[in-house]
Amino acid sequence: MKQIVRLYLILQAGFLWMSPLYAGPVNPHDFNRFVIQLPENENAVIVEKDSQMLYVVSNGSGSDASPQGTPMDIVFSAPCSTGEVSGPKVKKGDKRTPEGIYFLTDEFEDKYLTPVYGKKAFPTDYPNFIDRRQGKNGSAIWIHGTDKELKPMDSNGCVALENKNVLALSRYITLDSTPLIIVDTLSMAAPLSPDREKEQILSLVRDWVKAIERGSYHQYLSFYAPSYVPDISWWEQWLVIRNQFKKDEKQLTVLASSTGIYRHGNLCVVLMDFGFSFNGKKVDLGKRKLFFETIGQETKIIGDVYQKKNQAYATVNFPLVAASQNASGSRPDHGDVLETVKAWLAAWSAKDMDAYAQFYAPEFYGEGMSKTEWVNRKKALAGKYARIHVTGKNFKIIKKKDGVEVRFFQNYKSSGFSTKGIKQLKLVNKGGAWKISQENWKGK
Repeated sequence: MKQIVRLYLILQAGFLWMSPLYAGPVNPHDFNRFVIQLPENENAVIVEKDSQMLYVVSNGSGSDASPQGTPMDIVFSAPCSTGEVSGPKVKKGDKRTPEGIYFLTDEFEDKYLTPVYGKKAFPTDYPNFIDRRQGKNGSAIWIHGTDKELKPMDSNGCVALENKNVLALSRYITLDSTPLIIVDTLSMAAPLSPDREKEQILSLVRDWVKAIERGSYHQYLSFYAPSYVPDISWWEQWLVIRNQFKKDEKQLTVLASSTGIYRHGNLCVVLMDFGFSFNGKKVDLGKRKLFFETIGQETKIIGDVYQKKNQAYATVNFPLVAASQNASGSRPDHGDVLETVKAWLAAWSAKDMDAYAQFYAPEFYGEGMSKTEWVNRKKALAGKYARIHVTGKNFKIIKKKDGVEVRFFQNYKSSGFSTKGIKQLKLVNKGGAWKISQENWKGK
């Protein structure tokens, strides 16, 4: 039966391919199910597996403020070939094409390609943040040309086009900006009101920006789903920077612009230009990407990553902190180190183990344990004791070549155990935030 269905799809797709710019029974409103908002002068690439067609759409108005209900314009379309096995990609070698929202990250010319990739190729960012959280793997999912005859459902998982069409497609692509939305069928169920959803998402993004700019730690975290706790170890340093701007009477504004909103199932991806301005000078930090999921009446962020960072901050974990430090004239100093250590003690005392874990560098090593082993042990202790209270005094900060060392007298009390002694921490600066890379204890 599966072979019969596949044969039918191939024959159907072959019939549709008779026109080089297929504009058959496609309802332009169908694209509004997936493209909620396009930034000005941007396009979206949509691949429908069912028909083995690739479409490029724009909003027609040249801006991201199209009139309500305006359908997308199809500016380019071409036959394509997806994975020879149906269904969304799950693992390496399954010969399936992924389904979801992706971005094209590079462009390769034919002189760098083997013949199987034709005249041009565009690698995608599969597996993206959500794919990895779901345990999906594999790599090298591209849009590319081919030097052989194009047949429906004939790739190992990539989206293949005839060479003339992949060359034509390149005119519509901006790397790390143009979305690639791969769906099984365009007639998938849509939100009840895309325009209402657009306003809801834009409102959430505006409020999220305000929380970063002048809100509290708890206000910022309220936008994130309980199942996803973002790295917030930079927040204490960010507060110091915000206060410095205020003290110096400089205006600091967090900026989110050129916002694209794309939907697949119950997942919305928001891609925006992210940065800040101070006293009228704008600082670009790159493309920031938020994954929103709607469950019931609540829409929350379940992923927060940079699609691409400004080259000046490519190796920095927290570009906002690093760049704003430069703008404010501040640098990580001993006061920042002490604030970090006190915040770390507070998180441990509150048994906020997610926040506690964020104070540690990925390369942390202490008492023969890695970061994961160390945090898991502390989580077990937090679950064991009803109360934990940790304080420090007589702090001594020693500058080292690759960071700082902090020594202090620590008093640890819990509902089942108490001890006092000398705590020794080594901290390194990661993108403007201090992280613990080593920890030692000597009891008294």
